Amino acid sequence: MTPAQQAALESLVGRALTADEQAAIEPYLEARNDVAIAEVLSAGRVKPVPTDVGNGTILETIGLDAGNALLDVLNQAAEFRHVKPLLEQGRLRVDSALVRATLDGLVPAVLTAEQAQALKALAEHPDPIHYNAVSDVLNIAEGRLTLGG
Repeated sequence: MTPAQQAALESLVGRALTADEQAAIEPYLEARNDVAIAEVLSAGRVKPVPTDVGNGTILETIGLDAGNALLDVLNQAAEFRHVKPLLEQGRLRVDSALVRATLDGLVPAVLTAEQAQALKALAEHPDPIHYNAVSDVLNIAEGRLTLGG
């Protein structure tokens, strides 16, 4: 992988490529199997989508014991006093950056990392990278024409 190809792919995903990703992509570059490259880059990629939850969803997602422990903290701690009505109405947005950060902040005191992730996953949907986008950035990096122009 040339530095230009790597920079192009990193700009597409918005982060540095891992060593595993680089190793997985390398065999596909010579053949320019952009579909396979897009699959590698898309693995585990998700985006938050608007999702409201309430008490019941929390209990169903992480179980009765962990759910009750979390709800007890949220209902009793003064800093969460305005969260209680949202939970009762089923309107707490788990896609919110603030809620997601708060869930992470409750690990390990109230939640396990797995439980926090399970709650955040309620608002996550796959966010694959289309192979045309891979083709475009690699074509530009290699000095070729793009599909768009």
